[in-house]
Amino acid sequence: MDGGFAARSYHIDDSTAATGRLSRRRKLRVKHEPYPFDYYYYDFSDFRCRAGGSRLDDDGSHLAGKRRCTAVSSSAAAVDPMRHGHVSQAAKRLDPVVSNGPMAATATPPTASPAAGTVPPPPAPASAAPAPSVPPNVGRAAPPVTGVVPRTSSSYLRLMRPRRSTLLGSVRPSSGVLSMEGLAGRSASAPKAAPLGKHATWEKYGRDITADAGKMDPVIGRDEEIDRVVCILSRRTKNSAMLVGAPGVGKTAIAEGLAQRIAAGAVPAPLVGARVVEVDLGAMVAGTQYRGMFEERMKKVIQQAEAADGKVVLFIDEVHMLLGAGQTKDGSMDGANLLKPALARGRIRCIGATTFDEHRKYVEKDAAFERRFQKVHVQEPSVPATIDILQGLKKKYEEHHGAAIQDAAIVAAAQLANRYITGRQFPDKAIDLIDEACATARMQKDNILKGSTAHLLPENAANEAIVSPGQIAEVVSRWTGIPVNTLDKDEKERLMHLADRLRERVVGQEAAVNSVAQAVLRSRAGLDQPGQPIGSFLFLGSTGVGKTELAKALAEQLFDSEKMLVRFDMSEFVGTHSVLRLIGAPPSYHGHQDGGQLTEKVRQKPYSVILFDEIEKADPAVFNVLLQLLDDGLLTDGKGRIVDFKNTIIIMTSNLGAEYLMEAISGEKTMEAARDLVIKQAQKHFRPEFLNRLSELVVFEPLSQDKRREVANIHMKGIIARAANKGITLSASDAALDVVLSESDDPHYGARPIRRWLQKNVMTKLSEMLFKGEIDADTAVIIDACDDKKCLKYEVVKNVPTSEALHRRLVVEIPSDSDSDDDL
Repeated sequence: MDGGFAARSYHIDDSTAATGRLSRRRKLRVKHEPYPFDYYYYDFSDFRCRAGGSRLDDDGSHLAGKRRCTAVSSSAAAVDPMRHGHVSQAAKRLDPVVSNGPMAATATPPTASPAAGTVPPPPAPASAAPAPSVPPNVGRAAPPVTGVVPRTSSSYLRLMRPRRSTLLGSVRPSSGVLSMEGLAGRSASAPKAAPLGKHATWEKYGRDITADAGKMDPVIGRDEEIDRVVCILSRRTKNSAMLVGAPGVGKTAIAEGLAQRIAAGAVPAPLVGARVVEVDLGAMVAGTQYRGMFEERMKKVIQQAEAADGKVVLFIDEVHMLLGAGQTKDGSMDGANLLKPALARGRIRCIGATTFDEHRKYVEKDAAFERRFQKVHVQEPSVPATIDILQGLKKKYEEHHGAAIQDAAIVAAAQLANRYITGRQFPDKAIDLIDEACATARMQKDNILKGSTAHLLPENAANEAIVSPGQIAEVVSRWTGIPVNTLDKDEKERLMHLADRLRERVVGQEAAVNSVAQAVLRSRAGLDQPGQPIGSFLFLGSTGVGKTELAKALAEQLFDSEKMLVRFDMSEFVGTHSVLRLIGAPPSYHGHQDGGQLTEKVRQKPYSVILFDEIEKADPAVFNVLLQLLDDGLLTDGKGRIVDFKNTIIIMTSNLGAEYLMEAISGEKTMEAARDLVIKQAQKHFRPEFLNRLSELVVFEPLSQDKRREVANIHMKGIIARAANKGITLSASDAALDVVLSESDDPHYGARPIRRWLQKNVMTKLSEMLFKGEIDADTAVIIDACDDKKCLKYEVVKNVPTSEALHRRLVVEIPSDSDSDDDL
């Protein structure tokens, strides 16, 4: 015992003594074992050492067991006085004893007054032995050591362990770092925490959102959600929030809005001066090849957040990724389990963000992790709220694109996105519309200037592109496939004349056409029950009377293309398993990744006509799915995704009761009585809850002879139009139409025999004449009846003027059946 200090000597190798610097984390083995620790980790340059068996932290900010020790090697301190000046000063306070054997240093209590903030050592106990006399070389540094020190003159380092009543300096209880000002003879406070953004942990795995608050877009319309988050973060325990909402509703924007409030000082006292740090989970997982690497990184982030004493708010986007992150097959801990203790005691503040589906799929399964967060539902903003958000972002996008955005374009973006873009959420889809429309307008403006000399004029250099509702409609057209002229047209005018346009294609079904047009008109006016499809119809009647043709005509008139018709032959959906083909197989079933045929097509074409042909042949399980579709306008597929049917028209066809309609044609029953019998037959076959959800039951009457002649005339005009595309002028006489009707007359099959007869005879004959070279461009073909009125004859006229053929191609615009759309 010496002056109240218990001392032991520890060996340092010669190379270390020669360099004059002990490397960090060097292991010094203990030669004596009176103390309950095995080795020290010693940082020579910082006068810190650590007792115990754990590794020294990167910033040297922790002493295991709170051991307090000093260590100085006189020979090492004298190697480079300029580099180790603080060592030389400390060495003057020691008594080096130089002998032929090992060198040792005996510490003497400091005589200088302690620096401010330190605790002076208490006087030595009376029973302690007197201090030894001071040798003449006190305060003198040993001569430099050069080369390799011989083994016989190796250095020894004496480490002092103070008694419980003796302090060698000031100790910060929060960090356990020892200040050596009593030994160094200079005032030095405990090391301060590195500023946020400069620390290695934050630079690698985080981003200070608060520092970028002035560069972010303004957050509009989310004051209620931000207030809720501020309230949760101010709690004593469980002071972490979980933002849950659909993709694109603005969960990340809420965290950015909080950072902007903190930067402006508009927060309660517990959050004043705090910083919102976004944790990059991808960077934390990247490169973690070995077990424990991810856990080490995660612990560093948690420790740095805890050391900030609540002034760091962690923001973890896609927080569900913590569940299982870093976990290996042998059962190591994942990120969520590492975060749980700190969250439970409220030592750190955290904001997580995830979607409803991922919260249900991952977070809810870990109840211990879920209860440590307070859930905040982030709802999709309305159309007026989205317009306000776009108005707030308008200046940012104008500056970025160099374009001027009209107020009408902002309103159009919100309205068109609400109507035509159903698979995404506000405000994300409306913002993307504005962004792409600005980029398109700027690109068009630049292309115009490059193609002319106008860009050489100084006054045109700063010209801005104009973003109008037309550019917004063009972007919507690219996204949805709906022709842009449909979006520009007045829909009121379109709906008012819908019945007239349908009659041009569907012959002899006045009642059916009027019923469909009126139902669509009511739906568009918003007077029908909201949330349902535009219209849902059950077409009843015999084959070939125009049920499918009316569905095609609706697709063309409402969505400008027959390609917007999605058809399902329900005779293929027999069996209870067939419903999985429509909505998709559940997880673990074969074909789960493919999705459902119905749901996938509607997700790709949200504006379409859905045709279920011969619905009476479908399995009863299919009708259970259709009940939800007709009532709510929504279906959930096998992957748990909700598919919106609110912008579709549902048409189902059936041949139930067709025999009663045939009896009406023969005169056995009146048409009114036959119609009632058909409806009763449908009510007997289909369940009441199914029929009650339909907009209309439409009965198609059989075609009379006059109506069949109109159908034959329409099909013949379609053939004439396709021949005109080849430069062939084709015409048919009334006698030729009489032959077509007489040869294809079959009332039981409706108009389909007419089309088949024309394909088999007229189109086949014209194709043969083309391949034989009998007809070509600038050729006229006249179709007439034979003398016996049972066949057709073809008269060819060569060298028809090109102008006449061109005129015929332009004026003949008769729509044709989809089965015969190909050229001859």
